[in-house]
Amino acid sequence: MCIRAKLEVAKKKTLLKMCELPIKALAFTFETFEILPDLKEAYDAALDLAEHRGENKWLLLMGSTGRGKTHLLAAICHRWLQAGTPARYAYVPLLLDELRRGFREEGDNSYDAKFDFFLNVPLLALDDLGTENRTPWVQERLDTIIDYRLMHELALVVTTNLPMEDLPFRIRSRLAREGRVVYIATDEYHRRAG
Repeated sequence: MCIRAKLEVAKKKTLLKMCELPIKALAFTFETFEILPDLKEAYDAALDLAEHRGENKWLLLMGSTGRGKTHLLAAICHRWLQAGTPARYAYVPLLLDELRRGFREEGDNSYDAKFDFFLNVPLLALDDLGTENRTPWVQERLDTIIDYRLMHELALVVTTNLPMEDLPFRIRSRLAREGRVVYIATDEYHRRAG
């Protein structure tokens, strides 16, 4: 293997590690997603964002648990990483815990460094928005991340089990206005896809 190819492989490994996809999500790609009729719109919207097709840089996938939302979110991350572009997966409650831990750390693990990373990573993938404990601090952090990404035209993909009206007003208004919203109404995906 030539030096250039070795460097490319090393870069992709570094990007994958930085993305922090859960172990189970390492297999969640577009190629492993079963495109059932009820999931076609969500699949197409995710693929459009993954391949930078169309105007939307934001995607909100809504629906009950087990509908394939996280699979599609991870597939978008994989596609960005394959193209050599940084992406970061974050289960929302753990993102907030990670920020809180940063108050006790310095350098790259400090609160400021972590928060800046979530603000500026080219693709931020927020899984399960609405499962976090809604304290004023939490709400302010999420509002700031989403508003910053809006103002700087950075890509965002979000999954939620909540209906739109149950999301905080500032967040739902930005997601609805700036992105594509897809509601997945189907049987449980993992049971049907086996």
